[in-house]
Amino acid sequence: MVRKKKLSPSGAKDEDGNYHNVHLNLHEDELAVAGMDIGDEVFVRVRDGKIIIQQADEEDVEHEF
Repeated sequence: MVRKKKLSPSGAKDEDGNYHNVHLNLHEDELAVAGMDIGDEVFVRVRDGKIIIQQADEEDVEHEF
């Protein structure tokens, strides 16, 4: 499944009016394909131009992407 998404500005602006956080909305059907559900804890990593979101299962953390 591939859907184009937008990183939407989030949080308070700094003194120059700039945001420093974003949020991303994922629909429950997208979560279901990933085997996740709303409220699940996840690991998030940024590497090599990619944002990787993975279930927070410490027994099964994938380190090689």
